[in-house]
Amino acid sequence: MQHYKKDRLWFLLAIIMVGSLTLTSCVDNKDNPSGGSGDKDKKYVERLFPVVDPQKKAMGTVLLRFYEDMPNVAYINVSRFQEIMYPGTTIQVANAGDGKYTLTNSCGSAKVDTEKDLFMSSDYEAFTNMMGMVQPGMPNIAYDALPIIRWKSLDASPKQVDVTLDYGKYGIDIREDGENVYFPFATIADLYTDGYMHIAAFNGQTVMVAPNGSYSLYNDYPEFFITPILQEKRPSDMADFSYKNLCFTLTNFFGYPGRTLLEKSMKEKGMDQALKDYGKAGEMTRELLHSTDMFDYISGTSTLNCLLNDGGHTYTDVTVISKMTGNPAFMDKLKPIRVAKLKEFQGYCPEYTPINKKHSARKLLSTQLKTKRQEKFGKDVHYVKVGNTAYCQFESFLCDDSGWRKFYKGEGPRPTIKDYPKDWLVIIIDALEKAQNDPEVKNFIIDLSTNSGGSSDVVIFLSSLLCDKPYMLYENSLTGQKMKATFEVDRNLDGKFDEKDKDVKINLNVGVLTSGYSFSCANMFPAMMKDYGIALIGQQSGGGACCVLYNPSAEGFGYVYSSHRSRLINEKGENIDGGIMPDYELDNTDDFFDIPKIGKLIEKFYAK
Repeated sequence: MQHYKKDRLWFLLAIIMVGSLTLTSCVDNKDNPSGGSGDKDKKYVERLFPVVDPQKKAMGTVLLRFYEDMPNVAYINVSRFQEIMYPGTTIQVANAGDGKYTLTNSCGSAKVDTEKDLFMSSDYEAFTNMMGMVQPGMPNIAYDALPIIRWKSLDASPKQVDVTLDYGKYGIDIREDGENVYFPFATIADLYTDGYMHIAAFNGQTVMVAPNGSYSLYNDYPEFFITPILQEKRPSDMADFSYKNLCFTLTNFFGYPGRTLLEKSMKEKGMDQALKDYGKAGEMTRELLHSTDMFDYISGTSTLNCLLNDGGHTYTDVTVISKMTGNPAFMDKLKPIRVAKLKEFQGYCPEYTPINKKHSARKLLSTQLKTKRQEKFGKDVHYVKVGNTAYCQFESFLCDDSGWRKFYKGEGPRPTIKDYPKDWLVIIIDALEKAQNDPEVKNFIIDLSTNSGGSSDVVIFLSSLLCDKPYMLYENSLTGQKMKATFEVDRNLDGKFDEKDKDVKINLNVGVLTSGYSFSCANMFPAMMKDYGIALIGQQSGGGACCVLYNPSAEGFGYVYSSHRSRLINEKGENIDGGIMPDYELDNTDDFFDIPKIGKLIEKFYAK
C-alpha cells in the first residue's frame, strides 16, 4: 500500500510539473551541418509529460517536442524513446552530415536520412528488439513468456535483409537539430511495437508504456488513458498526421494474411491509393479517417475494419481495443453515428456481406457445438472416456499464468485441476495424464472445435510433448525471411529444463478435432500436427496465421492488426491462413461428440 501511494504521489507531481511548466518557443540556433534540411529553422516548444504503465504506475517523465507547423503532433528524441521503452539502454546518434545520421543501440544499428525521411537497417528486427527484458539474449520473436518454455535458438533465411522504410513517401517528416534525431512519437512507437506487445502511446497528456508487454494489457487499453482523448473535435494537423501515419504503418507492417478485401491493392500501391481505388466504400473510409470530427474518424476506423477483416486478428476499429466507457455522453453520441456510417458503407461494399455472414456463421457454429457438447457430456465436463478412447474439451490456448509463475519461482506448488479448474493448460495436462495412466485408453481426442486461439507458447509446449517438435515456423512479410524459432520445453513440468524432459513420452494415438471456428493458435496447432503425422478430424480449420500487434493510433487509441513480424507457415513454407483440411471430414455436428466413431477414425489413421 505504501508503494502504491508513493507511485500515485509521483504521478500527481508529474502532472503538476506539466501544468506549471513555462512553455517557451525555441529556435535551434546551433550550426547544422546537414546543409539544407531546414529543421534548424523550425520553431518548437518542449513540454514535460508523465510516463506511466497501464496500471497507472509512475515511471518518470519525458520531454516531448512540438513544432510550430504541427503544434499538436508530439516528436521525441530517438535516444529518449529507446530509454523509456527499454530501460538501461539508449541510442548513440552520430551525425554523418547532409542530414544523415547513424543510430546504434545495444542490439543493432540503423541509418536515418532526415532530408529524404528514410530509415535504413540491415537488421531492423535487431535494432527494434526489446526481448532482452523478457529473456537475456532473446531475439525479436513472438513469445508470451510462459515459464513452461524458454527460447533456445532462431534460424533465419536469409540471415539478414536490408530494409528501407520511406517515411517521406507518406509525408512523415523525420527531423534533426545537428545532434539528435526526432521522430513523431506515434511513428517511432509503431516501429518498435513487437509480438510481446511492448507498446508506447501518447494521448496528449500522458505517455503510457507496457514494460511487461502482453501482461500489462490483459484488459486492453486502460480507461484512464483513453478517456481524455474522447473529444468531439480533432485538430487539423493531428487529423492529417494520424491518417498519414496509419497509412504508413498498415502498408509496411501489416502481415498480409491473404483473405482481406483491401490487402492485394494495399500491398501493391499503399493504403491511401488502395482506398482511392476502391470505389465509394474506399473513398468514404478515406474521408472519414481524414475528418476533424472525432465521431466520423472513429466511424472510419470501423469501416476500414471491414476492408481489413481477416477473421479475428485485425481490429482497426478503435472501439474494440480502446475502453470508451469513461465518457458515457460521448458514447451515446457516437453509437448512432457509427451505426449509420457502417450501414452506408455496406451499401457501397456488397462484397463485405459474405464476409460478415461467414463471421456470423462461425459464431453460430461455435454456439451449436457448445450446446451439443453440453447436452452430450454435461456442463463444464472437460474429460470423458468411452471404451478405449479418451476425450478432452480444449477451449483455449490461454492459461492462468499466475499459478505457473509462482511454481517456477519456487513460491507455490505445480498448478492442479483442483486449484485451477479453469486453467486450460492444467485441463489438457490433467486429461493427458489420466489417459496415459489408464491402461484401457489407446486413443486421445483433443477437441479444438470451439477453440478461438490463445498463446503460441502453449502450442509449442503441446507440440513438444506430443511430437518432440519444440519449434514454430513463420515468415516476416516485410523482410521476406523465413524463420524457425526453437524452444526448450519443461516436458515433465518439474520446474526445470534438463535431460529428464527427454524421458517424457505420450503413448497414445492422438486425434485433433477441428471446425471452421478453430482460429489462430487453434489453426496453428492442427497445421503443426498435420506436418508431424497426427490425425485431424472434423472440418477445415478457420485460419488465422499472423502474430497480433497492439498499436497506438496517433491520438493514443488502441487497435490491433495481423503483423508482418510473424506469419505462420507449414513445413513446406506455405502460408496457413486458409485453414487446415482434416484427414477425415465430419459433415454432421452430432458426430463431433460421437467418441466411439472418432476413436475408430483415429485407429484407421494410425493403421495405415
